[in-house]
Amino acid sequence: MNEAFMIKKLQQGNKKVFSTLVDDYKNKIFSMAYKFTNDYCEAQDLAQEIFLKIYKEVSSFNGDSKLSTWIYKVSINTCLDWKRKNARENVIDFTSISRDVDCNILNYIHSDEELPEDKIIKDEKQKEIHSIIFDMSDIYKSIIIMYHFNNMSYEEIANTLNISKKTVETRLYRARKILKTKLMSSKSYSVEVMGNGM
Repeated sequence: MNEAFMIKKLQQGNKKVFSTLVDDYKNKIFSMAYKFTNDYCEAQDLAQEIFLKIYKEVSSFNGDSKLSTWIYKVSINTCLDWKRKNARENVIDFTSISRDVDCNILNYIHSDEELPEDKIIKDEKQKEIHSIIFDMSDIYKSIIIMYHFNNMSYEEIANTLNISKKTVETRLYRARKILKTKLMSSKSYSVEVMGNGM
């Protein structure tokens, strides 16, 4: 689907196009939310919050970046807000969403299909990687999630975080170094890290 057409339909509140967007991004957004919350149910709630925010705020998207960049910016900012607000004590009630948002959009977010993350959570090696990433400071965690799990380029990450490409490169190098060091010190994990130059 042409991106300009998709944006237009999203801004018109087209539910079918929104459903397509959810299908395209739900796994990556859930994975991002899980790595910030370290809790499966909390990550589901946070992913829903992200999609609701996308649905409500897409009308203000002005096309000064790729749609995907804007979506990841909304996602990462929402995850960071979750940490700042200690969302565990401020659970969102999705039964009382403001009237200007059609509650039926939640049907597009729920899925009975097993997400890739479901399998990752069960895998001990991936659990260890997740645990290390979860404990990283936000500036490194955000970079490593966007680059290695969302397959974003340096330029896309720079635009999302409003930092330079050089800063992205530096933070990614440091994040990888932290991850490798902690994995090397682990007795249960041989050093074979996720590819992509890590």
